Order: sequence, then C-alpha cells, then structure tokens
Amino acid sequence: MKLKLMTAIVLTSALLGGGAGAVLAGFEPLGAGLAPPPHGPEPRSGQFDGRMAKILKLSTQQQQLIKEILDAEMVQIKPLLDKMHESRQLLMQAADAMVFDEAVVREITAGQAKIETELIVSRISVRNQINNLLTAEQRELEKSLRPEGRQAEGR
Repeated sequence: MKLKLMTAIVLTSALLGGGAGAVLAGFEPLGAGLAPPPHGPEPRSGQFDGRMAKILKLSTQQQQLIKEILDAEMVQIKPLLDKMHESRQLLMQAADAMVFDEAVVREITAGQAKIETELIVSRISVRNQINNLLTAEQRELEKSLRPEGRQAEGR
C-alpha cells in the first residue's frame, strides 16, 4: 500500500513539475528557451547578404540597399524587443507570485499585443521595401523559395 502511494506521489509530482515547466517555457527571454519569441525570428541581414543574395542573384547595389533597410529596422525595433523582453520577465514574476493577479497579467499581455502589432507592421514594411528593390523575376523566385504554408502569409 505504501509503495503504491509513494509511486502515485512521485508520478503526480513529475507531471505537475513538467507541466509547469512547459507553461513557463513560453515566458523565457529571447533565445533563452526552446520557445521562439512570439513575434517570430528577428530580422537576419545575413540571410540576404549570403545565401539569398546568391540564389536571387542580387546586384551589389541591391545587397547594399537591403542591408541598409535591415539595419535601419533593427535600430527602430530594438526598443520594442527590449520592452517585449521586460514584459516577459514581468509575466514570469506574475507566474511566480504567491497570489494570482489577473488584472496585472491582462495589463502586461495587452502591452505585449501592442508591441507585437508594431513588430508585425515593421516586418511587413521591411518586406515591402525589399520586394520593391527586387526585379519581377527575383520576386517570383523568392516567393517560390518560401517554406510551404508561408506563401499566403506574405512573409
């Protein structure tokens, strides 16, 4: 009887601990956990500098203009990424608090939604600027190279 009780306690503890860890994994700072940031990957100028530049046969001028666009975007969105990181830390603190305060969690997540909106607008703006630099053939090739399921997203 004691063995069954101890086994049940150990299994319950393992399940609860694993579930809590899975829930909190989404609240980790950028790059610290397995869960990707909710706004998607950060812009990677290296993608156009290297592999994509070769595949799309970008001219030196196109590569330079794309690099300038991506660098300018990083300067613009850095404060937003920092705010998102801070809000994730606040959510972790709220999750660790002894008393659940729904109003605080809602306020933090509402702020995250606003930041997410700005990040999406910025990402789409950059994509549009880059597409305007590409020739029609390069745009078609780039579109065909997108992973399946991202065709309709326009990313």
